[in-house]
Amino acid sequence: MLAELEVDNEDAYREILRMPPLEGRKKPRIAYSRNFFASLEDMSRYWDDSKDHYYEVEANEAEHGGSKPPLPQSRQPAEQPNRHERMEVQASAQPSQNASVNGNSAITPESAGIPNVDAVALPTRPKMKQVYKGHRFGNGEQMNPGTRVAAVRNLLKMASHKFNCRDYEVSPKERLRIRNINLPSTYYSFCIARIPGEVKLARARMVEGPLIAVHSRNEVRFKSRDGLLGPTSDFVGEKYDLFREVAGMLMLAQQRAREGRELSKEPGEHQWWAVKARWGGGEPKWGHLPHEVFEDDDPTWSPQERELQMEKRRKEEEERIKSEAAASADLNNLKPEDLMSQSQPVSSASLERPKKKKKSGENGISSSSSNNKAEYRDGKRVVYTQPIRRKWYQEWTKIRPNGPTWDEKIIYKRIGIQDPQKGGSGWDDIYMLSAVNHHVCILRLSVHDNYLAWLESGKTQEQRSETRSKDTADEATKQEHILYLSRSRWYDLFDIQQRKELFVGIWRILCWLNRDGVPPEEYEKMEQRRRRKEEQDKDSGDHHMEI
Repeated sequence: MLAELEVDNEDAYREILRMPPLEGRKKPRIAYSRNFFASLEDMSRYWDDSKDHYYEVEANEAEHGGSKPPLPQSRQPAEQPNRHERMEVQASAQPSQNASVNGNSAITPESAGIPNVDAVALPTRPKMKQVYKGHRFGNGEQMNPGTRVAAVRNLLKMASHKFNCRDYEVSPKERLRIRNINLPSTYYSFCIARIPGEVKLARARMVEGPLIAVHSRNEVRFKSRDGLLGPTSDFVGEKYDLFREVAGMLMLAQQRAREGRELSKEPGEHQWWAVKARWGGGEPKWGHLPHEVFEDDDPTWSPQERELQMEKRRKEEEERIKSEAAASADLNNLKPEDLMSQSQPVSSASLERPKKKKKSGENGISSSSSNNKAEYRDGKRVVYTQPIRRKWYQEWTKIRPNGPTWDEKIIYKRIGIQDPQKGGSGWDDIYMLSAVNHHVCILRLSVHDNYLAWLESGKTQEQRSETRSKDTADEATKQEHILYLSRSRWYDLFDIQQRKELFVGIWRILCWLNRDGVPPEEYEKMEQRRRRKEEQDKDSGDHHMEI
């Protein structure tokens, strides 16, 4: 994979576009990184300025293509001498009249020996226009944000598949919860999680984790040219961008902390909207819906219609009682549970699987059974609406609690954290890839369980002194109420060496998080190889010269 990332960008682009290689170069072999280079080629159309060439042409030539600009001498300069001649004639006539009056001779340019020279039009500099010629289609701000996400996703896929992991989209229900406040989501673009070992769970597209989050920004500029953020500016700012990164990593830490917990589906005491009516406390009235025509408190019923409805309801109740009595007549088939629940007999027909509805007239069934459900109001028949076919405006009357915010396709696990029973200290390392423009960096956030408990309930958990004694020297100096954030350098995806370093960093993170899946024998073999290598380096290396 590293060998594929070392391929030159131009050679990879020509391979993706199915173009022949450049003269004197071999056709590169791209297998694992084909999708990555396809996204990188799309990104280069907006960010790769290595082939930019700007030059100036005349404005008319730029607008009309190959048309030549007009000549310097046009009609307007040719007409200017005639206008000057008329002005000179008028000026010469005026002195002659004055001279005749005064008795003096008029002095003209010809009499003075000065030649009459026409006005010369100076050539003006043509208007120039700057023209671009290069590889790009537009600037980076015009690029589709999904291109940047696809480039990082395809780079992660090269490594995640080797560790039995895959990417998944973030549920829009996920929120960063601080006590009773749900902050908005979309703090990261997608996540990496591990595929479960069970075949049934894997086929159901279930994942375990999450492991790593990816946060890709849609913004390109974070400051104005002056470096200031005005109250009316639309720039995000560096501080707010940092808060988004920290919030996304805290949301990922809360998801990992859900291991072994189940979300209660019962509404709590604070969820009053799930247990109480929302109609102002008044008694419900008939809502002019077809399925509510059976209500007894319909104020529009006439006395005769009310008697008909009550009579029909009594007949239906008698038929129901008879059917229940016939079902419970066979005492030999009754169980002890049925004898104990005689006060509330259950019909055997209700326990059977519902049969498929048949059309009227099939198998000798007439349509008279459907007429029994018909209702009459003021002498007119009202259409009966089955509960299954009720419209959306009939569903708002039902009171239900809010849907769960947890994703049902995720088996929440803290993969990569040390078990507290085996010496774990309660610190969880959260990793995130942060992408901006055409650069990517790696973030690590160390958060303690007490900090997450304080975010959720405002209280901290008591930690045993036994686990504190097993902490490492680095973790012993950390404070539980502080977040420790570290960031790597920004890696340029167009630079070959930098994207190789980024890929190596991603590979090492996945190795560290999935270290529990490696058997202990492999660790012993790795330790033996490391010791052998150190001994070989000592034997072959230069020794310090003693004086």
